Amino acid sequence: MKKYILLSFTFVFLMFSELQAQQGEGSIMVAGGGDIFRTDLPGVFQRYQAGFEGHYFVRYFLSLSAGYEINSDFSNQVSLGSRVYFGDPIFVRIRGLLGSQSDLALGAGYSHNLGYRFRLEGIVDYYAVTQTAGIRAGISILLN
Repeated sequence: MKKYILLSFTFVFLMFSELQAQQGEGSIMVAGGGDIFRTDLPGVFQRYQAGFEGHYFVRYFLSLSAGYEINSDFSNQVSLGSRVYFGDPIFVRIRGLLGSQSDLALGAGYSHNLGYRFRLEGIVDYYAVTQTAGIRAGISILLN
């Protein structure tokens, strides 16, 4: 019970706190990236998994996302998720991957500004169902 109270308190705190992030409420961002390394494969670039996402920022630090994952070894998946930015460049994310081999991805990432609208991203994801981890690199573009 204490865990649920702590999680609820943390969620309410995040919703009403004014963290300084890179974008404003109502901003839209598109992002794309691909896996460089995965723990279920013996080397780098053994198969590909790439994804494209659209983000809508509900608050300065909270985005809701929808996207599409392209996989070389199994069927493609739709993704639904969220990002929470802790400070300017650091974020955590959660995504549900929906398809014939559904999964839950928990991740953390770093966003490096190349300009006002363009960012390079590095993300580490842990896939809960398949119990694998992956390192992803990508780019994002803030549309407004």
